[in-house]
Amino acid sequence: MPGTSVSYARIADRYEHARGGTERADALVEAIGPWLTDGLICDVGAGTGVVTERLRTAGRDVLAVDLSIEMLRRAAERLPGRVAVADGSHLPLADGTVDMITFVWVLHHVADLDATLREARRVLRRGGRIVTVSGLSIPTADEMSPVFERLNDRLRPDRVRQSLAVAEVAGSVGFTIAHEGTARTSAETSPNALADAIEERMFSHLWDLDEEQWRTIVAPAVDELRSLPEPDRARHRVFDHPLLVLDR
Repeated sequence: MPGTSVSYARIADRYEHARGGTERADALVEAIGPWLTDGLICDVGAGTGVVTERLRTAGRDVLAVDLSIEMLRRAAERLPGRVAVADGSHLPLADGTVDMITFVWVLHHVADLDATLREARRVLRRGGRIVTVSGLSIPTADEMSPVFERLNDRLRPDRVRQSLAVAEVAGSVGFTIAHEGTARTSAETSPNALADAIEERMFSHLWDLDEEQWRTIVAPAVDELRSLPEPDRARHRVFDHPLLVLDR
């Protein structure tokens, strides 16, 4: 497992725009809505609070938690008095005080998946629920997807494995699976726009690469994207993110 949880502090000012903003948040909240129960929801890894705010707008009682102060500054504007700085493995909550926990595009980034899920179980009341949406989508057939998936496979294989291990680890710490499905989002993106985002290092697996890794792994992917037909034409891209509902 990776040694530290991933913080998006370094791109906090650009993160929301790069990840689809409110439109993406609306799609995610719609997908998880049928699995939400009544009571207090702690949105762990809430970032800028864009999803948490949508939950509150839908009438939910929410808390937003993230390890990045920089990301939470925007969340604090949206959710005054309802944010806290914390890692998912050390939540500032008493035992059995939360009815639900949401992890949206988070669990592949935590340092210790077992510790994070044990902590979630600690703060959940008996009968409480987790809803998690993976940040890594199921590969789709669009022409850009294979290029990006190869980067994932080469640069963050541990994160890919961790994303696939959530159900197994959850079972080992005492959760039962109530539902397995997908949450669908979409975006209009051109090959050149995706190549630009890669060159701007908008994805965490690109942040700490050395010059040789960039030259041999990333640069060929950028070139491949820019060589696709009509590279400035936006394509409608669909992303199916594994969705898992866990009951305590």
